Amino acid sequence: MAVMTRAQAKKFIEMDDKMLDVLNYLKDKSVLDAKLHRRFLLSGYNHLVGYLQDQKMLNAKEAKEAIKDGFNSLLISLSK
Repeated sequence: MAVMTRAQAKKFIEMDDKMLDVLNYLKDKSVLDAKLHRRFLLSGYNHLVGYLQDQKMLNAKEAKEAIKDGFNSLLISLSK
């Protein structure tokens, strides 16, 4: 499920510190509510990937790659 365009994903990939910007983007797109936004800011990346997998925005292979390869892999998966 595409949450963003490839151009948006490329923009995020080019950023040095992208966690807050990506979480804000997902909140603006109603993927996350305010409570989840705060939770993932505090709990971190692994919990975000698990949540996105639970919401069927990532399949198991994409989630595993996102954990292994990091944020850029997650952004590419979200833009498909």
